[in-house]
Formats: sequence, C-alpha cells, structure tokens
Amino acid sequence: MTKPRKVDTEKVQLCYYCTNVIEDLGDLVFRKVPLATPKGIFQKNRQFHLKCLIEYNDKLENLELRQEENSDWDLVYRYFQVDILGLSKTQNLDKHAVSRLLGLRVGKYIPNGTNTRTLPRGYDFKIILTTLKVVKPKVKAYMATATLANDKHRIDGIMRFVTSEINDVAKRMETQRKSNEKLVKEEVKEEFDYMKLLAERKQAEVEVEEDEDLDTTIEALLGGN
Repeated sequence: MTKPRKVDTEKVQLCYYCTNVIEDLGDLVFRKVPLATPKGIFQKNRQFHLKCLIEYNDKLENLELRQEENSDWDLVYRYFQVDILGLSKTQNLDKHAVSRLLGLRVGKYIPNGTNTRTLPRGYDFKIILTTLKVVKPKVKAYMATATLANDKHRIDGIMRFVTSEINDVAKRMETQRKSNEKLVKEEVKEEFDYMKLLAERKQAEVEVEEDEDLDTTIEALLGGN
C-alpha cells in the first residue's frame, strides 16, 4: 500500500473498487494495481476506501474466484465468436469486439485501463453470456438485413441489442438467484425440522422404555408377577 505525498483536496476522490466518493480523506489509501494499456501492463496508483482495499486484496488472493471469472470470460468470448459472428474457433475476435465485451464487465463502453476481474461493478460474465443468448435471434436478423460499413460498425450495432437487454437480464437472474437461495433455505429448514422430529420421537421412545422398566422394577419389589 502506498500513499502519495500530496492529495488534491479540491478534487472529488472516487474509490477504484466501489466507485463511490471517498468523503473522509482519513479513509483514503492508495495501492498500485496492474492496468492493461496498448503498450503493455503497468502498475498504476489508484485510490481506495480502506475497507474496499482490504476486500480488493482478499479477492485478488482468491485464486478460485479469478479462475472462475477467466473461465466465464472464455465462454463469453467463444459464444460471441462462434454463435453471434459465425466465426471459426481459429479466427480471433478483433480488438474492438473484445473491448466492447470487456466494457460490459465494468459498466463502460470499453474498459479504458480498468481491470476487468473481481471488481463489483458492471455485469459479470454469466450475465453477459445469458444476454448474448437472449439477443441472438434479433442480432442474426439485424446482420442479415443491415448495411454495415465496417467491422466496428457491425460490432457496435450488435452491442446496441446487448446493452438494451442486459439490465433486464441482470434483474431476472438476481430474482432467480434469490428464489433459489430461499428454496435452499426452506429445504434445509425442512430437513432440520424432520431431523428434530425424529430426535424427539426417539427421545419419547426412550422415555417410554425407561417408564416401562421402572414399572417392572417397582412390581418386582412389591412382589408382583
């Protein structure tokens, strides 16, 4: 973690991680983050809330999360390449197509130096992939009838369909996620209630057996048959 010698107190400081304003300069910290540029990857200072920096570092250390995001990105790339554009797997997407897809991940037109992994902004790759599947019929019809000046024009035309639908897809997927979580909780509760009922029945059986044993012992002491 680094801290520049001077901070422009007149300038609004936005957290690199959550993008919210850092209102308390005492909560302002800096960290060098790797940023992709046309000339390569460079370490650049970015400002964070202290709490956000801790969370950012934790996510960077979570290798499984990064691997999952990379896997999801591969699915997005392949679907756009093969199913949307009709290219073969050996034909790479051009730079503009990749930039537009990654821009969705961080909620921008293109990433423009913003990391596209582990940040809680934009839309995750699962949402992007689902949206591509939703708009595929419209995109195919568009490409079959539209007059396209060049590849950039074609990609931007496709992305208009994506950006018009992606927020609705995200809301629907979030609703489904919450519904699934609720279902799981209900199933866990039902299982817990069932196990609790079995335990109560078992305890009742034990108590009955103990009562019967006690009655037998008393009868024996009193000379009963």
